[in-house]
Amino acid sequence: MYVRRRNHSRARLVSLAQMPADLTALVQLVSLILAALALVMGAYLLIIGRRPWRGDQDEGVAPRVRLLGLSYILVFGSAMIQIIVQPHALEGELLGGLMVLGGMIVIVVVLLEARASRQSAREDQSDRLDRRLGNP
Repeated sequence: MYVRRRNHSRARLVSLAQMPADLTALVQLVSLILAALALVMGAYLLIIGRRPWRGDQDEGVAPRVRLLGLSYILVFGSAMIQIIVQPHALEGELLGGLMVLGGMIVIVVVLLEARASRQSAREDQSDRLDRRLGNP
């Protein structure tokens, strides 16, 4: 925001909310720690492929779980790099592009998850109907 003087010439940029440097550093440190935890979670999903919040399921791992791990790594890895390096120009745009790609992968995973749950519900309904009709 530019502050205008009476002669309507541009003055220097003035921030309305100045944050102390130590508070900024604390916010960046907390952000870095949270991004690191999400990055570890993404690596877990990508390598092991099971979601720990779903319990022990012996069924095969769906590819969408690994995609979710990849998106975690893209988004939060890029965020960590941006916090540490604070890139400008092309490097910043490229890291932003990786974050957008990770977000798009999350959208695809959500759509695949919804499709899989609808298909599972249809199969359950079909099984119930078969049992009612006496078909094995």
